[in-house]
Amino acid sequence: MTKNNSRKIVLIIIFVVLGVFIIGGIIAIYKFYKLKTQIKTPIPAESLLIGDSYVTESWLPYQNSRYGFSLKYPQTFSKQESQNGDGITLTLNSPAITIRAYASNNALAQNLDEYLNFSRDNLFQETEGAEEVAANDMILGGVSAQERRWQYINSVDGSKTIMDQVTTLKGDIFYTVQMVIGASAYSEYVPMFDEILKSYKF
Repeated sequence: MTKNNSRKIVLIIIFVVLGVFIIGGIIAIYKFYKLKTQIKTPIPAESLLIGDSYVTESWLPYQNSRYGFSLKYPQTFSKQESQNGDGITLTLNSPAITIRAYASNNALAQNLDEYLNFSRDNLFQETEGAEEVAANDMILGGVSAQERRWQYINSVDGSKTIMDQVTTLKGDIFYTVQMVIGASAYSEYVPMFDEILKSYKF
């Protein structure tokens, strides 16, 4: 093989390699551009988590005319106002969640601890396997509050159920927000419940 032929073969190989790199680069740039310009399906705002917080722009407002408190809640929940106007019950079918927001007059002149212990004792009398699993200081509507978390056996299906209740005493009125949910789903919906609590105002 002559020296000229060897040079030609080397040049051909170099051009082939360069061509492969150039074509590969063009394909890569095209795929990157296509990915950047691809239209993505929007995620419903009520189901979007950023960190540990829900995006709440699409949540619905509720204003209680009798006691003056307000909050926001996901539009996926069904709302039912109580007959005496003391609050609302929000329900979701899957998973089964009930959220209640209500107020009540301090008819027995109780302090916050006494009221929550009274609520706990009533729950424990009516349910099987009830126990208090948490008691924390909280803020509700800018006012010091207490959270109590109770676990018990659901009398309908026998599942473990959690009632998470946050209550404050403002003036001579108790204000409460309460979530009842299966124990297996509780941790997944704590961020949602926290956002409802954050939206609470007097």
